[in-house]
Amino acid sequence: MTWIDFSLRLGVALFLGGAIGIERQWRQTKAVLKTNVLVCMGSSMFVMMSVMTPGDASPTRMAAQVVSGIGFLGGGIILRDGASIKGLNTAATLWCAAAVGTLTGGGFLFQAYLGAGAVVFANLILRPLIEQIKFKPQKLGESNTYYRCSLTCNRSEEMAVRDLLLHLMSGKAVMLNGIQSHSLESADDTDQTMLEIDIMTLRRDDMLIEQFAQQLQDKTQNQGLSWQVLSEDLSGEEE
Repeated sequence: MTWIDFSLRLGVALFLGGAIGIERQWRQTKAVLKTNVLVCMGSSMFVMMSVMTPGDASPTRMAAQVVSGIGFLGGGIILRDGASIKGLNTAATLWCAAAVGTLTGGGFLFQAYLGAGAVVFANLILRPLIEQIKFKPQKLGESNTYYRCSLTCNRSEEMAVRDLLLHLMSGKAVMLNGIQSHSLESADDTDQTMLEIDIMTLRRDDMLIEQFAQQLQDKTQNQGLSWQVLSEDLSGEEE
């Protein structure tokens, strides 16, 4: 491989990695533009190194090692924030940027352009589509009802309570609208927190919420639990 060919492939990797990273940078504040560029260029250089040393390595074997390495890098981006997971899409995008880089390093420039275009298309076009197909309550001729459950527990147990909350709600005709956490001061200096859990049901079902609250109380060491009806939307839309 000549230095001109090496420079061309590296330049294409830089351009395509930048194209993928710009979309990610536009969507969030993390410094993912530079990360995508470096991942794409690094993958390309690893594969080109194997191309330049055919007796010791092969491009496909080197590409397999790149895939494994990017898995560790992506694992550091995925973070758990309470009941939600953040960074999963960014990690998947980095994985795709590495794939584009291996294509570029292997000399498949046209395929690399197609791959980068597909990644950008997926991140740009699928986002509004996902918003359209997200769960939306169906109007069943009855009102949607909004509840709030208030639960007090030790701060060290908050994560376990959140996990149990999601487990109890799985498969039930309820939708979690949000969870708010408030720190409390106690006389015995115990670090406590109060969780305010907002829940929506397709119709008013106090018995279901009572059963849900009872299960949550029985399976946690909480210091108090109560629930109330916030509102009923007779038109099927939130007030």
